[in-house]
Amino acid sequence: MLALGVSTGFVTIIDQAAFSFAVPGLRDDLGADAGQVQWLVAGYSLAFGAALLPGGRLGDVFGRRVPYLVGLLLFAVGGLLAAGAGDANVAIIARLVQGLGAGLVNPQVLGYFQDLFTGPARAKAIGAYTVSASIAGLVSPPVAGWVLATTAPGLGWRLVVLLSVPVALALLVAGLAVLPSVPRSGSRQGFDLIGLALLMAAILALMLPVTAGVPGGGLWLVVAAIAGLAFAGWERRIARRRASPVLDPALMRSRGFMLGTGVATLTFGAGLGLGIVSTLFLIDGLGLPALTAALLLAPRALGMAIGSMQSWRVAIRFGRRGITIVLAAGAVAMAVEAALVATGSPPLVLIALVGVGTVHGVLSGLAIPSNQTLTLEHAPADAAGVGAGVLALAQRLAGAVCLAVGIGLFLGGETPATGFATAAVVFAVLSAAAVAISAFDRGAVRVG
Repeated sequence: MLALGVSTGFVTIIDQAAFSFAVPGLRDDLGADAGQVQWLVAGYSLAFGAALLPGGRLGDVFGRRVPYLVGLLLFAVGGLLAAGAGDANVAIIARLVQGLGAGLVNPQVLGYFQDLFTGPARAKAIGAYTVSASIAGLVSPPVAGWVLATTAPGLGWRLVVLLSVPVALALLVAGLAVLPSVPRSGSRQGFDLIGLALLMAAILALMLPVTAGVPGGGLWLVVAAIAGLAFAGWERRIARRRASPVLDPALMRSRGFMLGTGVATLTFGAGLGLGIVSTLFLIDGLGLPALTAALLLAPRALGMAIGSMQSWRVAIRFGRRGITIVLAAGAVAMAVEAALVATGSPPLVLIALVGVGTVHGVLSGLAIPSNQTLTLEHAPADAAGVGAGVLALAQRLAGAVCLAVGIGLFLGGETPATGFATAAVVFAVLSAAAVAISAFDRGAVRVG
């Protein structure tokens, strides 16, 4: 099960990371306009985020095996349709299907880890899952670049889109053979469709203006607020009737879970935001080729993979205090890295990205999965899937917001250096806030 879950995390991340390299060729080949390109890029994330909580809830109520297999099937079918698309709108729909499948699969994997592993074994499983994501982010740019460089323009982008499909199909076959059907408890035999619909409306209203650039951001926030209030009222009604709400009240009342989710949200958003503005600064500010920029940023991803391999030790041996110390060291490393890069001096930029960047990556790898492990320890056993969905959705929303904010601050600067420095300060503040929240969590000290 561990190998299956880790491989699943790898295939969904490598698809998302590689697809951005296929976009220029897809745009030219299918004649996509600017709006269609935006939906091609954002559609996967939008559908992924929208499916996380429903997927987690389905797994908690009916068992994880069927949602996992259906999600993988949708993911593979979406990839095949996107690769064979002869029209940009078909490719957009295919990416939405693929994102929906990935969103169904993700909470099942983490839910299985919660169901089948305990203590150190669970911490190691979540660490391995994060390692797979780091490796996917590390290998996908050069692989996609090599495919595009060695194939015809009209074929290259299609092969890049297909990269994840054979692996997904192999995982589907393996899942049919080995996945257990973890029995659900009798108290979770309800499925609140109205509550789920209201929650989905609130999530989509929040994500549409950020991930897909849909105009009318203020109006969408109002819609999200109305849907969110209606959802909260409906959930209270469901709870009074002693029925089964979408979000387990015990989960939402858990101080450790909510604080850990806050830490994960800020840390993930800050790291993703710094990554995009670093890339933009290297390419637009220093005039480096895209491949050179990718190679300079690779040590950070490699460091994160190395740190993730040992993250279980932090969660098991040192608990929340250890996570807080690692987060604090990571925030300092981020600030030093950003300050050196902002100078624009080639030697200092090299030191920042290859030296300090590697240290920053290792610290992030130690902190992120260990915080996830400790946070999910607070999720009730019969709400493990929803807990994983809430955690993943919070990170995805934070990533979308920080990407948009980072790009806006960078492009709005008087020079690339000032734009980068402004964005880096914002993300350093977010990292410091994550440290403060982690220090405030004085609940369960360690895992196991």
